[in-house]
Amino acid sequence: MAAANNRIFTPNFFYLSFCTFGFFISFTLFFPTLPLLIKSHGGDAAIIGLMVGASSIVSLAIRPVTGRLTDRYGRRRFILVGCLCMLLSSIGYDFAPNLGSMWPVRLMAGAGIAFFFTASTAFMGDISPSGQRGRAMAYLGIFNNISMALGPALGIWLIKSDRLGGIERRLEDWLPGSGSSVTDQYNFAILFVVATVFALVGVVLSLRLKEVHVPTRKAKESPLEMVQSMLHRDAAVPAILNGLVTSNFVALNIFIPLFGEEIGMANPGLYYTVYALAMILFRLIGGQFLDRYPRQLIMIPSLFCLMTATLMLAFIQTEPIVYVTAVLVGVGSGVVQPTLQAYLVDKAKGVRLGAASGTFAIGMDVGVFGGGAVMGRVQHATDSYTVPWTTAGLCSGVAMLIAIYVASKELPRRKAPAAPGTALGRAATGS
Repeated sequence: MAAANNRIFTPNFFYLSFCTFGFFISFTLFFPTLPLLIKSHGGDAAIIGLMVGASSIVSLAIRPVTGRLTDRYGRRRFILVGCLCMLLSSIGYDFAPNLGSMWPVRLMAGAGIAFFFTASTAFMGDISPSGQRGRAMAYLGIFNNISMALGPALGIWLIKSDRLGGIERRLEDWLPGSGSSVTDQYNFAILFVVATVFALVGVVLSLRLKEVHVPTRKAKESPLEMVQSMLHRDAAVPAILNGLVTSNFVALNIFIPLFGEEIGMANPGLYYTVYALAMILFRLIGGQFLDRYPRQLIMIPSLFCLMTATLMLAFIQTEPIVYVTAVLVGVGSGVVQPTLQAYLVDKAKGVRLGAASGTFAIGMDVGVFGGGAVMGRVQHATDSYTVPWTTAGLCSGVAMLIAIYVASKELPRRKAPAAPGTALGRAATGS
């Protein structure tokens, strides 16, 4: 790994942060709107879950390769590749007039996530001071959180605003696959164009990054060395925890828009705004503490917070509880995500941070598929949000138990002082 600058706030940090903002706001615009788009095309909860999880299929398939590539050829170019994939995905919706043609668009988005997340996590690890890594990851995450605060609410507003009807009709004339069969109710063409513009911002800013990683290339590798260069054994525990947390998060996300409409919420996208604002506030206030205490201990209360919030919504399904859940999930995620990323970088010493980031992100892909496709089938089979949300909350509960076990194994134990009457006690007191 390249030697990190002793400052967090460098030009590379700001270019990566605003690039992350452009990339993820393009992605998060579809958090509450994609289920509505699929439903408008005739899809049910099972199809919604499968299509949301579809991005994880291609992402999971190429994730080990992305880690190897970023170690061998540098991070910057694959951040650019990820942004270009997201750009093509955003444009692709304009040319996908039915459910069948939307599958490759979702797969392209998955490729974008795979390249961008792996390369950007490794890049941030390269440029972060080792003693301030948790804080740096938290600050970078704020830009992701801002996109989460703005994207979903903006997406709902764009597709529902009557004021944009004239622009929508003009765009439908220009864009053949703008969802013309469903845009009498929603302004999907405008949504697709706005997502494309934000993705383009990510592309432009990724070109401004300065590579600091020294690529590692070998003339010849054995098959075993090739496999080892794709995956990182020390990233296994962070990856498992990441998968469980992501499964919880995605299971909440894909059903909030549908649940919100069922209970009459004016803008279900506000759930994401409240969630993201809580996360941003907690990271601004508490980011400095992430490097003061062991990562393994910090994870435990944050995972408990996620579990409690999800189980609460599973059994008390009212609009006020939706917002209470958003705050608690925001606080929990605001701690656990940067802590997991910093914990990953701590464990992955040396130049193979790309492989470690790829392994870590495999957990996220499995979580996206589990929280999307699997929970979608569960909701469709039970016709209830209680079962999938209970299952999702228990995923964070399992992650908490793993974190407790890891802390007990990896952290030094304090030795109890010897009793005064023993020989050891007398030696300690000098008597």
